[in-house]
Formats: sequence, structure tokens, C-alpha cells
Amino acid sequence: MTEKAQIVHDAGHAGTQNSDHGWQGAVEEWRSNWRVGVAAFMAIGLSHGAYQALSSLFVLPLQEAFGWSRGQIAFAHYSSLVVAFAAPFVGRAVDRFGARRIMLGGMTLSILIYLGLASMNGSLALFYMLSVLAGVIGLSASGLTCSRVVSQYFVRSRGISLAIARSGLALASAALPTILFAIIARFGWRAGYATEALLVLAIALPAVWFWIGGSRTPSAVEQQRPDPDLPTWLQLLRERRVWLLCVGAGLGYAPATAIMTQLQPLLISKGIAAEAAAALVGMAGIASFVGALITGSLVDRFWAPGIAFLFACGSAAGTCLLVWQGALDGPMAGLAILLIGLGLGAEIDVVAYMVARYFGIRSFSTIYGMTVFFIAFASAVGASMLGVAFDRHGNYDAALLVIAASFMAAGCVYLMMGRYPRHKD
Repeated sequence: MTEKAQIVHDAGHAGTQNSDHGWQGAVEEWRSNWRVGVAAFMAIGLSHGAYQALSSLFVLPLQEAFGWSRGQIAFAHYSSLVVAFAAPFVGRAVDRFGARRIMLGGMTLSILIYLGLASMNGSLALFYMLSVLAGVIGLSASGLTCSRVVSQYFVRSRGISLAIARSGLALASAALPTILFAIIARFGWRAGYATEALLVLAIALPAVWFWIGGSRTPSAVEQQRPDPDLPTWLQLLRERRVWLLCVGAGLGYAPATAIMTQLQPLLISKGIAAEAAAALVGMAGIASFVGALITGSLVDRFWAPGIAFLFACGSAAGTCLLVWQGALDGPMAGLAILLIGLGLGAEIDVVAYMVARYFGIRSFSTIYGMTVFFIAFASAVGASMLGVAFDRHGNYDAALLVIAASFMAAGCVYLMMGRYPRHKD
């Protein structure tokens, strides 16, 4: 299959898609390309995603070792703003040189960064510099690359395959903290950073090296090669649907992450006991995982913007449930968190799916990187808005109403994407 024929099939009409996307086709794709799916699962779960999920385990050890305050340590998280700016440009490099090259080079550098963190001598400047490098280089094994690879190799089962690959991060976030905590407690924080380097070196890097790029699918192998003739930035920025997707992603994903940053104190302010609130935080993570799998299955069969709209409505409804006069009871709070968590899991996977369906694979990572930019900045604004609202009003209700409206706006923006194009030149 030629590249152009692949793009036509890849971004085909919704009706054609629905007739081709059956369970039999999905099974055939996974039978041929399961190694690619597993490699993406490992890369996204054990590389920078794992570092983000495990970073809180180092706060107390670093405070004790160097006398840094928690505020000084937390300041390193502002590296996400640098990552937001870098994402479109890293995505451009992925589209130009191929995902496999960027993944292998970036993961190798990540190993060196983790070893650098393990060798710190108490310099905050060094800590901040390594944190920024970890974030930017970490994009090499994030959705920018892993989602692109999965979208290339899995067409008939793209939605559920994206969800499975990204579930590596959810499962790693659930399993690794206990293991790493025991290692830090026994051998110290330096061993903790060294363990993160070892996870990449011994598991994720070999999986990418041996399993990505060896598919029998000619079009997928062809798209791993460097592509020097990509659409220009100006051409992409003139695309109305690029802007719709970026705005929709920012309005839809950022409110959910903002709620998650304040979820336990928010629930406590609504009358939920601290222990029950902590359990509901864990429930949100499980709901996010389930939401990704459900959405992935649905978008393989139905119009993705419509599915995104339905989950956005669910998130808006869950947010409105939190704006409850008086105290929330347990079941009502559980329902609210379930709806918000399902929407959170659905959001990022459906964005990746729509990038591939509307624009094809050629500029996938560039456009996906642009959505990451919008998501990161909207998340920063949303998280601060919740805290400011509580400080000013003594509750979160006003901010929650704005967040509910943002969810609905995101759903409506997605509906403006229109029908899938028949082809992308």
C-alpha cells in the first residue's frame, strides 16, 4: 500500500470506518503487531510518565538530605511550562525524523538525566536544570511518540489500542510507588533515581529497539522513515480543525486535571471525611483507566467527536453534583467522581484518535504537540483558579460552575469538527 493510499484509508469516511472496524480486524492487527503495542505500553509507562508519578516520593528524602524546603522542591514542577512550549517542536522533530529514532535517542538521554539526579550534591540550580531536561527529553517517550506509533500500526482497532498503550502509565502509577518507596527506604534516594534509570535501560529501551520498526505493515514501516517535506507551520495554523482540536483539548482536559489537584480538600470542604476523600481520589484514577478503555472501544465504531461530547456532558454533570448545597453524601460524591474520572480518561485518548482520523499520520506529532501546549497552559490556569476561588469565597462552588461550563464548551467545540475527511493530501 502506498503512503497516499494509506492516508486515504487512514482518514476515510466514518461509514467506511464502521464497516471495516470489527473485532476480527482488531484481533488480526494485534496478532501481527502486538510487539509494537507492548513496546508503546512499556515506553509510556516506564519513562518520563513514571518519573512524574513517582516524584513525590523524593520530596522528604531530598528535604532531609539537602535542607531544601518543600516549596523549593515543588518549584521544579514549573518545568511543565517549558515542556508545554517545547512540545510542538519535539512533535515536529518526531514527524520529520521518525518516532523510533526520537524515542531511542530521548530514552538514552533520560537514563543519563536520572543518573545525574542520583548524583546531585545539593545544588538547587542543578536540580531545576535536570528537572527541565527530564521533562523536555521525556516527551520522546510520551503520547507524542507512542500515540503516533500506535496510530500507524493499528487502524481498525486504533481507539482501543491507544487506550491500551496509555494504560501503561496508569498501571505503572499504581504499581511502582510501593516498590520504589521500599527501595528508597532501604537504600536511599540515590538508589531510587538509579532504579528509574534501570527501568528505562533494562525494559523500555530494549522493547522499543527490538519491537518498534519491525512490523510487516509496509505503510507503517514507510512512515518511520525521515520525512523532510512536511506541511509548514503556517499551513497547519491555517487549518480550522487544528484550532478546534487544540481549543477543545484545552477546555476539556484542563478542568479535569485542575479538579484532581484539589480533589481531596475539595471533598473535605463538602463534608466528606478525610479517609473517605482519599479513597475517592483513588477511585478517580480507576475511573480514568476505565474511561480510556471504554472510549477507545467506542471511537473505533462511532463518530469520535460525538463520543467526546457525551463524556464531556458526563464530566459537566459530575462537576455540578459537587456544587451541592450543604454536605455531600458518600454515594453522591462517588457518582460525581466517577463521571469526572471517566471523562478524564476519555479526553486525552480521544484527542489522539481525532488527530489521526482528521489529519492522518504525517503531521500527527506536530499537531498533537500543539494540543499539549494548550492543555498545559489551560491546566495551569485552572489549577490556580480553584485555589484562588477558595481563598476568596471560602468554597470551590464558583470555580466548579466555570469548570462545568468549560466541559460543555469543549464538547460543543468537538462537534464542530464535522465529518471525517475522505482523504488528506
